[in-house]
Amino acid sequence: MTKRRRVRIVASVLMAAIVVGACSSTVATPTASGGATFTPEPTNAASPTPWPTYSASPTLSPTATSSPSPTSSAINFEVAMGAAKPLAPADDGGVLAGTEINEFGLDLLRQLDPAGNLTVSPTSIALALAMVRPGARGATATEMDTVLHDFGTTGQASEIVALLRALKAVTDSGKNPADELDVANAVFSQEGMNLEQAYLDSLSSGFGAGVGLLDFQNDPESARLTINQWASKWTKGLIPAILQPGDVDNMTRIALADAIYLKAAWDKQFDPKATKSLPFTRSDGSKVSVPTMAIDSEYLYAAGSGYRAVQLPFKTSASMTIIVPDNMSSFVAGLTAAQLATIGRQLSGYDVDLTLPKFSAESRVDLADVLTAMGMPTAFNANSADLSGITLDEQLYIQHVIHEANINVDENGVIASAATVVIGEAGAAGPGSLPSVTFHIDKPFLYFIQERSTGAILFMGRIDDPSAGS
Repeated sequence: MTKRRRVRIVASVLMAAIVVGACSSTVATPTASGGATFTPEPTNAASPTPWPTYSASPTLSPTATSSPSPTSSAINFEVAMGAAKPLAPADDGGVLAGTEINEFGLDLLRQLDPAGNLTVSPTSIALALAMVRPGARGATATEMDTVLHDFGTTGQASEIVALLRALKAVTDSGKNPADELDVANAVFSQEGMNLEQAYLDSLSSGFGAGVGLLDFQNDPESARLTINQWASKWTKGLIPAILQPGDVDNMTRIALADAIYLKAAWDKQFDPKATKSLPFTRSDGSKVSVPTMAIDSEYLYAAGSGYRAVQLPFKTSASMTIIVPDNMSSFVAGLTAAQLATIGRQLSGYDVDLTLPKFSAESRVDLADVLTAMGMPTAFNANSADLSGITLDEQLYIQHVIHEANINVDENGVIASAATVVIGEAGAAGPGSLPSVTFHIDKPFLYFIQERSTGAILFMGRIDDPSAGS
């Protein structure tokens, strides 16, 4: 990943890529049914609307397109679309989906490296895996359902639609026209490979996604650059190259992508003139001096058994909750979505004398081993994975789940972007009435950026050393 760009407001970037491969060198020659020419352009709306712009045709005979330039503004490829229309959103507005994503995300947090700074997007990763799920069968499907806490299971497509519409509403609320939350989903598969109609329909009805046709087999580098362009465009250039050389090859057959971009200002901005260097105690007990923001204002605050927490709202319908545990490892070990929600309910209004270090973090990890350890090994086994609901041409399996993220926090707010690619191969109280509290954040802490109506964790992480990467 290129060096993080300095921005005036907090920036968080995530990209995850799941690489699915073939177990044999069999070449599929039939064409996908139903298709179009697709030139995706990011807008201020999140999926499932706007839907990809395409001109339907009864059949598609894909033809090779010119190799994309990494700096090209256009992204051109053929796309196969399902015939199913978007589903109606679930009546709960996506709350169940948000809870399931949070359970998955906190399970993931416990599996990741417990040392150092960390940033990930449970929502982006879960959405990408959920696009794989309609094609999974047998033990592969069962294990995925367990790890994802049933997010994306058969019959839950309306929950995904509700979640995506709730995220879209963050931008559409108009509370701050300069802020936005975009979500985009896409699938890229091998040209000429037969795709099951039911799978195409599930993508169109639940995600508003089509299947872009690329030639992984004969030109994997061109396919890699095309997917990188897609992710870069939807993350406003914050993730220019999610897929590195070697991440896809001529055995790659499918890549499923999700991108999230969030730009939001603090509801109460920190005064840069109040920022000064203060000591911070790192997890190993050593101290470092870091630029620390300061504000005295009304916030939601709670002090519970083994932790203190404060919630910093954005002007959009999202917020960042910061939790400072007495003991990081034991707190994370016991943290569940229900407990996180309980902490949220225990927050109440205080006049908070708050200090918070400016911080940045970058993460890039292949989650294949992590997800295997979490309970879905079959999907990564070239001999036993069953993704036959995607195609019967070849046996597919998940080869990689590459996750990349970064976050930068300063006085003004947040710019956050996340992208997940799945690639497959064959095989309030009035003024003056609030109690006062001093909360100087000067040791390792957790942070959770959540959309308020669903509670879904868009971004989360841990900061052990705010000076690292700054």
